[in-house]
Order: sequence, then structure tokens, then C-alpha cells
Amino acid sequence: MPSHPVNHHFVPQFLLKYFAEQGGQLYVHQWVSGRAFHRNVKEIGQRKYGHSIYRPGQEPDHSSMEAAMGDIEGQAATVVKELVQRRERAVPEHAREALAWLLALQWQRSRFLRHVVSQSVGANNHGLTEKEVQSSMMRLIARSVIWPWKARNDEDAHYKDQWNPLVSVLLSRDMHWACYRPRGGGLIVSDNPLCMSGVVGTPPTGVPAGFFDHGVGIGFTNFRRITVPLGRSLALVISREANEVSRMDVAAINRFTVFNSREFVAHSRQWKQSHPKLARELPYLLKRQQLVAPAFLHGYKPGITA
Repeated sequence: MPSHPVNHHFVPQFLLKYFAEQGGQLYVHQWVSGRAFHRNVKEIGQRKYGHSIYRPGQEPDHSSMEAAMGDIEGQAATVVKELVQRRERAVPEHAREALAWLLALQWQRSRFLRHVVSQSVGANNHGLTEKEVQSSMMRLIARSVIWPWKARNDEDAHYKDQWNPLVSVLLSRDMHWACYRPRGGGLIVSDNPLCMSGVVGTPPTGVPAGFFDHGVGIGFTNFRRITVPLGRSLALVISREANEVSRMDVAAINRFTVFNSREFVAHSRQWKQSHPKLARELPYLLKRQQLVAPAFLHGYKPGITA
């Protein structure tokens, strides 16, 4: 047995477990292929050596990035557990900070983002291997997320060394954080927990209005809201509007979850029986995503196998 982890999760296992049934089982919809199957949380949202760094003439580094990401996930897991056990809408300041850094990590380590970056720099045209692209992305994550996160409490560190663009936006005074807690549960999860939707200001030209709810055509400066499913009965709502959470319901949050997914959507096996209305709507959302997504997937292929 290797001394280092082999399967590297780009979706935290602690998060997936809040949607799974006892034993860690999830019912997974791979909407690109139309396939659906049962999987344990250990088997989804991961790639074999997906966070490893490869350097010429050296042994592969399979553990340093996993350990650093695990530190960020660990603090986030603690505050999510705290929020699950609470009943208030308010999100304490320490929880905001931990979750903001987790969301920054999720944004940067997205497999879809890696694909888009690889396409934009012409990796294939320049003869770059997948390992070279992955190593470059890991170094980018280290510079933009890991190092600033470690330096954030260092009084001697320069501000620029503590700065991350998404964390800066999320923790600004313009953002209103709240917990959405549906009494009956019903929330689902996807490969992309950070779900951007809506647009503020002047919409970008050439982007159909409906695409904004798919997280397309918007970014850190002009999203209207971010919804983050944290469990079957808990979602985080971060918005530029103070009362956004009061306008949310389970169906809306699940819609943003499906539309922002790039690989899969998942829920427990009992979800269909306990939430028949939501279950009837899900196939239509998945089909809509399947029809719309080719316009922005840029040839991206999901990595789950049944």
C-alpha cells in the first residue's frame, strides 16, 4: 500500500457526506452521458493523483498539495459542522473566513477550470503533457490560495501575500451572508459547490440572459449571488442584496446547483421518495443542462465511470 493518498478529491468528502445516506452512499447523475448510478462518497469527485506535482528528474510529489488542501478543508469542516448544529440564519465571522478560503480553493481546483485554462493557453499545441498542465495548475493554486491562506494571520506578511481575489470579494462589506435552512431538507450537491447565478451591473454582451444562472458570463465582480449547498438541510447564500435568502427556496437552490455542475449531481437514495416534487423536476433540470452546457463546456469530459 502506498504511504500517500492515491485518490485526490476535488470535492471534499466531508461535504459529500452531508448529502449521503448512512454508509456514505450517493445516487449520482452524470448528466453529460445521461447515466445514473450509486457510488460511495470516496469514489466520486476525485481523480487518481489529481493533485500531484511532477518535476523533471524528481520523484512525483503526491502528498504536499493534498496536505495543504486538507488543512483548509479541515477548518471548513469544523465550521460547517457548527452551522449544521445551529439554527440561526447568521453566519459568524470566523465561519465566513473559513468558508471563503474553502470556496477559493474549490474555484481554483475545479477540473473544468483546469480544462479551460489548458485550452486557453493552447497546451496541446505547445506539446504540454497532462502531467505538466496539472503541475502548473497546482503551482498556481499554491501561489493564489495555499500561501495566502497560510500568511493570513502573519502580522509580518505583506498584504499582497495574504490576498486572494475571491476571498477579498466574499469578505467585503458588499456581501451579505446567510444560512438557508429548509425544514424538510431536499437540497442536492454537485461537483461544483460554488454556484454563481444572476448578474449585477451591465450584462456582458453576447451572452444569453439564461446563461447567467449556469455560472456563465459572470465572475467575481458581477455575480448577483452565490449559493453553496452544505447539507440536505443547509445552504449558504452569499449575495450583494441583503434580503436574498428570504427569496430562496429548495427548488431554486437545486436549480442553481444543477446549472453550475460540470460533471455530476448527487443525492441520497431516499431523496426521491421523501421529496417527490423535487424529484419530478430534476430530470428536466438535468436535460436542460445537457442541452445548454455544450455551448460552454469547450470539449470538457466528465471523469466519473460507472
